[in-house]
Amino acid sequence: MLKRLTILLALASGLLFAAPAWAQDAIDRFVGNFVGSGIAERVGDATTEKRDLDVAIKRYKGDGFTIKWITVIRGPGGERAGPDVRRREIEENFLPYKDLDDIFILAPKGGMFTRAELPNPLEGEPMRWASLHDDTLTIYSLGIAPQGGAELQIYHRTLTEGGMTTDFLRMQDESVVVRVNGNLTRTE
Repeated sequence: MLKRLTILLALASGLLFAAPAWAQDAIDRFVGNFVGSGIAERVGDATTEKRDLDVAIKRYKGDGFTIKWITVIRGPGGERAGPDVRRREIEENFLPYKDLDDIFILAPKGGMFTRAELPNPLEGEPMRWASLHDDTLTIYSLGIAPQGGAELQIYHRTLTEGGMTTDFLRMQDESVVVRVNGNLTRTE
């Protein structure tokens, strides 16, 4: 009886994260490294900044994907060094969500000896999910701002003939704070 229950649980968990073949093929088109730059516009004061952009996408656990993105925010005048230059790096794993063909959820963090947990927005950890539509992979990041309001970040990455375009939008409550548009070239 216990053996039969174990087999049923294993099959059920496999169905939870099973991706249809088309979704696997669609993700494969995004696998690679992309490097480029973009312009960020701060909407409130209409200032712009140059940003260096680096995106790497690879397979994760068969039907999921890992995405790593690095953004270097240059200093005034576009300098690549100095105290005003900031570097942000994020790496996340996503798995297909149940039977929704184009939705991926953030893979729970944890290991063999720890309980797997999803992020807790009340502790400053953003919730992330992804959707895939045609040539665009979109990642949404929802968090709680320090004042208690909502912060939503949307990353559209659209495949082009030689790489991808990226469009980023950061909103706090109902206001757009930052927009970034960039072009990246596939390097691998």
